[in-house]
Amino acid sequence: MRISYIKILRDLGSDYAKNSMLVLSIAIGLFGVGCILGSYSVLNREMTSNYTSTLPASATIELDDSIPRSLIDSVKRLPGIKEADRRATLLARMKVNGRWYPLLLFVMDRFDNLRISKFHPVSGATEPTLGTMLVERTALSMMAAQEGALITIKTQQGSPKSVHITGTVHDPALAPAWQEQAGYGYISLETLHWLGETQSFNQLKIQVASEVDSVPGITRQAQTVSAWLAKKGYKVGEIQVPPPNRHPHQSQMSSIMTIFIVFSYLILFLGSILVATSVATLMVKQVRQIGVMKTIGATSGQLARLYLFMTLVLCVVALVIGIPLSRIAASVLYTRIANLLNLELTDTHIPNWVPLLQILTGILIPLLVVAFPVIRGSRLPVRQALDNYGVSQSGQTGSTWLTQLLSIRFLGETVLLSLRNVFRQRTRLTMTLSLLAAGGALFMTALNLSSAWDTNLQRIYTQRLYDLEIRLTHPAQVEEAIAQLKKQPSVHQLEAGYVAPASITRSGSFAVTHTYPDKGHGSFTIQALPVPTKLLNPTLTAGHWLQSQAANDVVLNQLARKKEQKIGDQLILTIGGKPTTWRIVGFTEDVGSPATAYVSAEVFLKIIPPIERTTMLRMAFSSRDRAYVKPKINEVENQLEQTGIAVRSSVPVWLLHNAIAAHMRILVNSLLAMALLMALVGTLGLLSTMSLNVLERTREIGVMRAIGATPSRIRRLVVWEGLAIGGISLIPGFILSLLLSTYLGRFIGHLAFRTPLSLTISPLACAIWVCIVVMGSYLATLYPAQRANRLTTREALAYE
Repeated sequence: MRISYIKILRDLGSDYAKNSMLVLSIAIGLFGVGCILGSYSVLNREMTSNYTSTLPASATIELDDSIPRSLIDSVKRLPGIKEADRRATLLARMKVNGRWYPLLLFVMDRFDNLRISKFHPVSGATEPTLGTMLVERTALSMMAAQEGALITIKTQQGSPKSVHITGTVHDPALAPAWQEQAGYGYISLETLHWLGETQSFNQLKIQVASEVDSVPGITRQAQTVSAWLAKKGYKVGEIQVPPPNRHPHQSQMSSIMTIFIVFSYLILFLGSILVATSVATLMVKQVRQIGVMKTIGATSGQLARLYLFMTLVLCVVALVIGIPLSRIAASVLYTRIANLLNLELTDTHIPNWVPLLQILTGILIPLLVVAFPVIRGSRLPVRQALDNYGVSQSGQTGSTWLTQLLSIRFLGETVLLSLRNVFRQRTRLTMTLSLLAAGGALFMTALNLSSAWDTNLQRIYTQRLYDLEIRLTHPAQVEEAIAQLKKQPSVHQLEAGYVAPASITRSGSFAVTHTYPDKGHGSFTIQALPVPTKLLNPTLTAGHWLQSQAANDVVLNQLARKKEQKIGDQLILTIGGKPTTWRIVGFTEDVGSPATAYVSAEVFLKIIPPIERTTMLRMAFSSRDRAYVKPKINEVENQLEQTGIAVRSSVPVWLLHNAIAAHMRILVNSLLAMALLMALVGTLGLLSTMSLNVLERTREIGVMRAIGATPSRIRRLVVWEGLAIGGISLIPGFILSLLLSTYLGRFIGHLAFRTPLSLTISPLACAIWVCIVVMGSYLATLYPAQRANRLTTREALAYE
């Protein structure tokens, strides 16, 4: 059979355009697989190594007292403790371009020889002197400053002061500053006191020696240390146990990359379908040759191996093209995502299992898909193969709806003949529609998700009827602050409430949360609001909103709710080390809020002492337009500053919107890139189908030419056939996009907000895809139509 393999190789070289297209379709799938797997392998390794390189604390114990250095030495000697250190973290504000932004300050005991929760120097000074600070490298853009610049900082107790930026560091445990719309600074205790604060170190960070990856084990050890501290006379406020050795964005990154891997393999599978369609049609074209080979002794197995060998050659060429290009694309992708995750890439080597998996799947998947038509075609009886005339009659079998469609005379003879040709090869039509529908579904899904994401983000404004939330440092200044704000004509409505950190979980004698060191990821807060509230419009999912000012009722949002909780359950919240009992009356969906419990302000004031709570003022302006709100916010902040009212934090709603929008930007963009790849494969599939359809009907076209069909008539026939296939694909593509949009909306919504995104159909997505299908269908028919008209009548009639 060696001569037969030579025949297959000659078949491959007989139509470079078609075979190049098949190679390209497989290479696109392999490109996607290699790009995503390569990026994932590097990012997963680097995210873990970056985060663990900081030697993150297993737990942080917050005390109400100052921690002397001698206590740290004593803690290190406790059984089960590997390392310990003392720190302080507080939220300050920085003035950038005339307005205040949040600034998270990390107060360090010493900057040399850090052994726990460390960071890496990048440039400039490695230890800040009095009145200076180091900043995290991603914070420079938020500060609109460079190393060596001065920036105005105001702490809760102090007055605004200019601080000199003397160095930059890299802290992989923190999300990029532009994502959080905040700055990060590292200062000494002396600088903190110079800024006007009186507090000292109140955080005890520990690393456990055993069960380092077990949250229950770490919690038990932290509680043991807390009990020991309590016996020493120290008051423990809270124990923070974040997920051990896991970056704050680790699970999100892994989940998103998993979606991309699935879609990459889907592209490869669709490319394999395209190859299967081509090989099947080639076997139809060579059906007489198959009959002759069987006549002289070839078995079905031998024939099947020939065409599988042809597929193998296509796969090998695709691998040679796809693997190198995928490695280049992977380097671009993981570099960009690393910047988004604030990672420093120390090892960009893509492991060997990635190209090996590409080779394995790049050969195995196409061969398995192609095997079905190859085995069916190779089993064709000799007589049936020798009697084949190349014109399929399958489309003439009648189905009622098709017969009625083809009887509509006003469509014109050319259109009707094109529709008959569309349904002549039903199996091939199904494969082509699958390609186009899948490409269209993913394309529309990507834009639907983008629209749903924007719609969900708009709920930030519909749920928050205020434009600015200000938290005051001194509760006694609330009346004065309200009086000053009422003088502002732009302030349309004003409401006062309270907020405090809380713990919904009680384990042992101390409150335990799962908050990361940035005080944001994994945090839990309690908000005490006036009943009824006029500036919050919660989205209730069960029960009812707070109705009684005097009742110990609580409403939990989706991040605070546990699966087993239901309406009427009793809930114990630990606030400032004090257990408080509440009754659950409702559940809400909040966009952009951490885990939050809502209670009555009147009840809250009776239970919680002033030192444990923060007063917040929410105000709505006359207009919600951002261009109007921004200068008004500056006026409000300046007025409070001039009257000596200490502001702890100031967060405009638009700033919250920007911070959340930045988190999923790369996901939507990457989905759209995947969609474009699938759209390309779908267009190639249509081009292949039309080429093969025309090739199969060469003699039929010759007969049409012989009885007077003009070249323009032949061209219109082919073009209408392609447009009909493209048009039909729109229906299953739209239906599939609804299913994908629903599923991915639930997945992404749960990932970001713990609540599904609403199903949003983007008219723009539908319109763009219709244009792509129409243009793609038209372009895909140009080459087949040109080929059909290039043949003379004699050549067409003599075609075998």
